Amino acid sequence: MSDFASAAMVAVMHAGLQRLGLGSDGPALPDAAAGAHVALQTKRALVGAALARGGWALLPQLGQGFHGQDHAPLHRALVSAPDVASLLARWSRLEKYVHSRHRVELLQLGGHEARLRHVSLRAGEPPMAAESLVVLGLLCALLQSLGLQQVQARAGAVPAFPRGDGEALRALAEAGAAGSWHLSWQVPDSAADAGPAAAARAPALPLDLCQALPWPELAQHCARRLLQDLMHPPSVASLAQGLALSPRSLQRHLQQHGLRVSQLLAEVRLRAAAWWLLETRHPLAEAGFLCGYADQAHFNRCFKRHTGMAPGAYRQSFFG
Repeated sequence: MSDFASAAMVAVMHAGLQRLGLGSDGPALPDAAAGAHVALQTKRALVGAALARGGWALLPQLGQGFHGQDHAPLHRALVSAPDVASLLARWSRLEKYVHSRHRVELLQLGGHEARLRHVSLRAGEPPMAAESLVVLGLLCALLQSLGLQQVQARAGAVPAFPRGDGEALRALAEAGAAGSWHLSWQVPDSAADAGPAAAARAPALPLDLCQALPWPELAQHCARRLLQDLMHPPSVASLAQGLALSPRSLQRHLQQHGLRVSQLLAEVRLRAAAWWLLETRHPLAEAGFLCGYADQAHFNRCFKRHTGMAPGAYRQSFFG
């Protein structure tokens, strides 16, 4: 990955080493907080340091550093998914947003298990085995953050998480077969057993960002619903159902005020992006991802069309 996603991954790996008590011994670690842009070599250097310190079985454990990132918007955006299918869809969207050359492909998803594959978009350049195992561990941590229990993973037929067979994983890596995964989990019996996931799903954005607009209450209701999940906004049918209306009735009521749902979504995304830019120091690309834009170019184009300024210039001009 690149940009903010790569920086976030390095931060997770660094935190994972700290949780395992390996953050201070051995070779110096790359600086995980160096900025939004982290070179591929930096990430690979950290993976290599982890491999040298703890062997192949350590790599899937690095994802546990994710549990210390609750404050991060990216963490919130991923674990606000209502189920495993939505979580994997969000992960896929993140990979596409940052134009990652490596992708996690979903092969099969059942009630308590999933089969996935870590692949490269470039022929003849597969992901490094060590990187694949780190990503596998991160997905395990994400499943745990959803409140799922007894999360387990295998790479090929080799146990990788929560306890990995180091020698078998090494042999698997040498055979170039570390990118085929099987994950399984158990759904808790009650919400009380779900752990910290519920707190992480609380919306980060204020839900009244459009309150100053002269919109009728019907449109304001839709705006608040849209703000709850801009990466996967509710459909017209879902918005209408929440108002006890048919989709056609909702569209007709909005049209009476010269509005459409697509307009509401565009305005909500714009105001949410402005909030992230002005109220936080998170990278520009991350703000666009959290607001549901397809990629950074799409974010830049839409934001500039509506404000006359690129996101970076907007932040520089108005950051208080």
